[in-house]
Amino acid sequence: MSIAVLSHVREPSVTVLRDRAAAVGRELTVYAAYRGDFPDPGEHEAWVVLGGPQSVDADRAALQPEIDVLTAAIEHDVPMLAICLGAQLLAVATGGRAFAGLHGLESGLVEVCSTTAQPPSGRYYSFHSDSMEPPPGAELLAKSDRYLQAWRHRTALAVQFHPELDAAGFAALLDGEEEKLRRFGVDVPALREEAAIPQCLPTAGERLIDTWLAGLPARR
Repeated sequence: MSIAVLSHVREPSVTVLRDRAAAVGRELTVYAAYRGDFPDPGEHEAWVVLGGPQSVDADRAALQPEIDVLTAAIEHDVPMLAICLGAQLLAVATGGRAFAGLHGLESGLVEVCSTTAQPPSGRYYSFHSDSMEPPPGAELLAKSDRYLQAWRHRTALAVQFHPELDAAGFAALLDGEEEKLRRFGVDVPALREEAAIPQCLPTAGERLIDTWLAGLPARR
C-alpha cells in the first residue's frame, strides 16, 4: 500500500517527501484534492495533506468537501501528516477552527521550538498568513515567535510549516505568490537569498518526515 498525498495545486513540490518515503520502501499516490479527487479512508496506509494557496477562512464553502473527507479519515484512524493549509483544514474537520492570522505573513526559514521530539526543533520553510485553533483535547507540540506550529490529535500530526519542501520547492512557492508577497511588503530578494542558504543535513524537515514514516504501521 502507498501513502496518499492530497494536493491543492497542479504540480506539488514533494521531492523531500518522495525521497524519504522511497528510502524506506514506500510510494506516494497524489490526489488532486483541489479538483475534488480524494482517496477512500481504507485505501492507503497513511495520508499527507499538503498546503496550498486556498484559505479555509475565505474559501470555506469550496473546501467543505475536503473537510468532510478529513473528518471521515480521522474517524477511521488513518495516520495523517497535515501541512500548512492541510493543518488548518484538519483543525476545522476535527472541531477546531481556522482564521486569518493576527501576526501577518510568516515566511522564509522559521525557527520552530518544540516541546517534544516530534516535530524536532529547528528551522523550517514556512509561508502562511492564516492560522488555526486545534480541536479540544489536541496536544500542542510546537510554536514560533508568532504562531502555533504543530499539534497532534488522535492519529494525525499537524504542522503549520513545510517539512516537504527543499530550497527549489520553496523558490517555486515564492514564484507563485508574488501578489501576496507584495501585499505584505516582503523583501523578496532577501527572502530568496536566505532560503537558498544550504542547511545542515539531514534538515529538520527530513528528520520530521523520517520520524513520521518510522511511526507508521508495518506495510501490508
